[in-house]
Amino acid sequence: MPDFQFKVGPRVWIGSDALLRLPLLAAEIAGADRARVMLVADPLLHESKTIDRVRNLLEDRNIQVLLFDEIPDRATSRAADDALRLARGSKSPLIVALGGIKTLMIARAAAAAAPTGQDIDALLDGAGYRAKALPLIEIPTTLRHPFMFDDCFMLSDGRDRRVRLARIPGSAPNAVLIDHGLSGGLSAKLSASCVIDGLLGAVEAYVSSRSSFMSDLVLEKGASILAHSLDALIARPEDPASRAEAWRGSFLAALGVSLSGPGIGTAVALAINSRWPVPKSSLAAILLPYSLEMASKSRLEKVAALAPLFGEDVSQSSPQEAAAKAVEWLRTRLGVLKIPSRLKDFDLVLDRLVEDARDARELDFMNYLPRAVSVDDVFDFVKMAF
Repeated sequence: MPDFQFKVGPRVWIGSDALLRLPLLAAEIAGADRARVMLVADPLLHESKTIDRVRNLLEDRNIQVLLFDEIPDRATSRAADDALRLARGSKSPLIVALGGIKTLMIARAAAAAAPTGQDIDALLDGAGYRAKALPLIEIPTTLRHPFMFDDCFMLSDGRDRRVRLARIPGSAPNAVLIDHGLSGGLSAKLSASCVIDGLLGAVEAYVSSRSSFMSDLVLEKGASILAHSLDALIARPEDPASRAEAWRGSFLAALGVSLSGPGIGTAVALAINSRWPVPKSSLAAILLPYSLEMASKSRLEKVAALAPLFGEDVSQSSPQEAAAKAVEWLRTRLGVLKIPSRLKDFDLVLDRLVEDARDARELDFMNYLPRAVSVDDVFDFVKMAF
């Protein structure tokens, strides 16, 4: 087991009215004498009036809001460049990010680069970083945020659409507001896919070579809550309590991922999503069973330990049987949800995924898989899921 270290990350509020803390928090972080913030928001949230709600909360307290919502469906680092120009030109003392993971990562990149003379490409290329990032408040809306506690941002590189991970000290948000109600606009199937995406991070961090006694405790509880919330969302897709429970599980999963690390399924999902128009949550749902099967070859006891967390009775089962039950539990849920089970269902072409296997292998957390893998090994994994 590696040496254990623990760092307290951003302040996090979780609750049905967490958003109401935003004005006081913004004034506290930005400073009362500079009552101005830049809001980076997913444009799809205009439809639900969520952006208007956030703006009104701030403007009613005399906090000026500069809105950046020019985020295309398949945004790359070029969108982060645009956000960076607005952040520098407006000299905003605080950035607020509202939306899914893509939007949050664009805001993180802009916050990290704004105080420097560097551009986003330089940070993605690993240029030295000596400045302190702009303060950032994140408001996630898609029932998962696996990199909540990590000092990093992840973008599709606008030069070649490769997924790139930049680890920048201090780039994690200062605060995260998780309001259950902001996820109410997600469809039942998308909500379930997002929960499975969170479960992918939790499971892979649980079997990672970086796992520790602390991460195991957090991830076991997080995986159990996510599994229970998935069943609840399948049975009662409109129940706010099910979404609240999903967010609690996702919070624990994110904390566990920060103490350990994600794995091959996460890396491949990020790489394919970066190049092709396939939602990451759908990719996570496809890849999680295969990731579990792969982990069973080197971390059998841990995969077997997941089955009772999913609610399976394994009292009379061998470790191999328990691990198989964990995989079957998931595949049963995917069947009920009618989620595609193969990569080819999204009209992907196998020989075009070789580059994605390479991109996935180059992500630094791939060095902590249960066993070492090469690009060929990653492509073999992709072929299994194809």
